[in-house]
Amino acid sequence: MLDTLRKGASSLVAKILFAILVISFAIWGIGDIFRGAGHQSAVAQIGDQKITGQMLMTEYNRYLEQLRSMFGGRLDNEQAKKLGFPQSVLQQMAERAVFDQGAQDLGLTVSDEMIKAKIENDPAFKGPGGKFDELVFRRALAEAGYTEDGYVSGLRKDIARQELIDTIRGNGRAPKNMTEALYRVQEEKRIADMVTVLDTSVPDPPEPDQAALVAYHKDHAAAFTAPEYRAVTYLVLTAADLAKDIEVSDEDLRQAYEDNKGRYASPELRTVRQIVAANQADAERVEKLLAEGKDFADVAKEVANEDKDAIELGTVAKQQLPKELRDPVFALPADGVTQPIKTGLGWHILKVVAIKPGSVKSLDEVRDSLRKEIAEDRARDRIDAVANKLDDTLASGAPLEEAAEKLGLKAVTVDAIDSQGRNKKGEPVANLPGGSFIATAFATAEGKPTTLTEIPKGGYFVLRVDKVTPSALRPLDEVRDVVASAWRGEQRHQAAKARAAAIAQKAQGGKSLSVAATEFGLEVTTAGPFKRDEHDALPEDVMKTLFAAKVGETATGETKDGYVVAQLRQVDPADPAADKDGVAAVQDKLDHAFGTDYLVQYGTVLEGRYPIKINTKTFDALFAGS
Repeated sequence: MLDTLRKGASSLVAKILFAILVISFAIWGIGDIFRGAGHQSAVAQIGDQKITGQMLMTEYNRYLEQLRSMFGGRLDNEQAKKLGFPQSVLQQMAERAVFDQGAQDLGLTVSDEMIKAKIENDPAFKGPGGKFDELVFRRALAEAGYTEDGYVSGLRKDIARQELIDTIRGNGRAPKNMTEALYRVQEEKRIADMVTVLDTSVPDPPEPDQAALVAYHKDHAAAFTAPEYRAVTYLVLTAADLAKDIEVSDEDLRQAYEDNKGRYASPELRTVRQIVAANQADAERVEKLLAEGKDFADVAKEVANEDKDAIELGTVAKQQLPKELRDPVFALPADGVTQPIKTGLGWHILKVVAIKPGSVKSLDEVRDSLRKEIAEDRARDRIDAVANKLDDTLASGAPLEEAAEKLGLKAVTVDAIDSQGRNKKGEPVANLPGGSFIATAFATAEGKPTTLTEIPKGGYFVLRVDKVTPSALRPLDEVRDVVASAWRGEQRHQAAKARAAAIAQKAQGGKSLSVAATEFGLEVTTAGPFKRDEHDALPEDVMKTLFAAKVGETATGETKDGYVVAQLRQVDPADPAADKDGVAAVQDKLDHAFGTDYLVQYGTVLEGRYPIKINTKTFDALFAGS
C-alpha cells in the first residue's frame, strides 16, 4: 500500500491541483509511454510490472510542466516536493498499474480498429468542420511531447483499463424504489403567487434628529471606521529604470540585429485545402476529377463526403504540416494541386489556395525595440551591483532620500495607504511596486527602512514607514451625511419588512395574496413552475418554505432591496412513469455512486493480489537533489 506516500501528498492544494491534472491527462492517455528505463532501479513493483526511476521522473516532469504553465512558471522543484507532488505521481502510477494487472488477468484486448475509432472520434483532434483532422492530431501530439507510437501504446492500455473499470461500475445498481423516490423529489414543481415590497416603495422617513444619528453612528461603528493608514517613502530599482541611462551604439544595434535576424523573419505561409481519401482508388478518382476541371470542394463532397469546412487546413507555415506533406505543398504554385500522398491516415490530395511570401523586418523597423531590449539586458547584468551599493549605502545609516540621490534613483512618498492599497478617498494608489510591497509596509515598524526585497518581475524595492495612523471611528460630524443616508435606508428597509409581514398575515388569514397586495397598491406576479433547486425568482429560504407548505400557505423572505411574500398556489407532483428519460438520468447518477463503491472494493481486492511495493530508498534518492 501507499500509506506513507499518501501522507506526503495529502494537502488540500495538492489534491486540487492533481485533480485538475488527472482530468487533463485523460485527453492524452496515461499508459506506458516511457523508454530507456529497463536497466534502472525500480521505484515500485506491482505484480509483474515495474515503475522505474526513469518512468517516474518522466511522468513527474510532465506533471510539473503543466503545473508551471498554470502558475506562470513560478513553481519550482522544492515547492513541488513540499506539496507532495512526487508522492502523488507515484501513487497514481502505481494505482493505474494495479488495474492494468486486473485487465491483463481478464485477457482484455484492444484492436487496431478500436484505437483508430478512438482517435478519429476524439474532439481534441477534430478540425473546424467537426471531423478528424490529421494536422490537428499531429500538432496536438507534438505540443504534448508524444510520438505517435507512444501515444497509441498508451491509449491501448487506457482503453483496456477503462473497460475493466466500466465493467466493475456496471455491477452497481441502485434499487428502483430509491431511484423513483429521488426522481419525485428532484422533479416536483410548484407554482406560487408573489409580491415584492421594495424599500423604495414605502414613504420616505422623516429626517433623523441628533439623537437618532448619534445612536446609529454608535450601533454601526464598524461601517464608519477608517482603516489603518500608513505614510510610506520607497525606492524601486528595476532594469527598466537603469536602462534609461544606458547608451547603445549603432554598431551594437547592427551586430545584435545580425545575430538575431531570424527573430525578425516571417516564414512563407500557404493557405491549403485537403481531401483525405480512404484508399488509393478513391485518391486516383479525386486526381482524375480535379484534372477534368471539377471544383475542389465538389470533388471532396462527392468522393470523400467532406464538407467545405472539413477541407480547410487554414494558413500554415511549412513546419506546421506533417513531414510527408511539407515539400510537396511548398513546391506548388498558387492554385496548384499535389498528387495523392499516402500517410498512416489515408491518401491526401492538397491544393494551395494562396501564398503569402516570407519577409524580414529591416533594422530601421526594429531599431527602437531592439535598443530598449539591449539596454534592459545590460541593465539586468548591472542591477545586482547597483542593489549592493544601495544596500551598503542604507546600511551606513543614510536616509532613503540621500541613497536615492547618490545612485540616481527616485524616492517616492505616499501620504496614506491602507492594507488594500487604497488612499483616503478609497482610490487605488497608482504605480506601486507590487509583489509583497503592501504586506511589507504593514509589517514594518515606523521610522526604519526595510531590507531590499525582490519584485516578482525583476528588481527590488526598499521602503520606510513614515507614519502610522491607527484605525479609528470617524467623528459623526465628518460622516454625518453618510450616517443620515444609511439611517434612512434602514428605516425604509424596516418599513418594507413590516408591510410584507402585514400582507403575509392578511393572506394567511384566508385572503388571496392578490387581494392582500391590492390593499397596499402592489401587483402580484406568478413564480413558476419551479423545482426546489431553482432560486431565480425567489430567495432560497422562501423556496425551502414553499416546498414544505400546503396550498394557500405563505412564505416571506428578505432580498437585497426589500422583501418578498409568496403564496403557494399549486403543486405539480412528478410522475416517474411519464418521464422514462428523466428517471434514467437519476438512475445513472445513483448507479455511478453505487458503482464507485464497487470500484473501491475491487481495487482493494486487486491491491491484495498485487501488493504495491515501494523502494523508498530509490524514491528518496531520485528527489534528494531535484
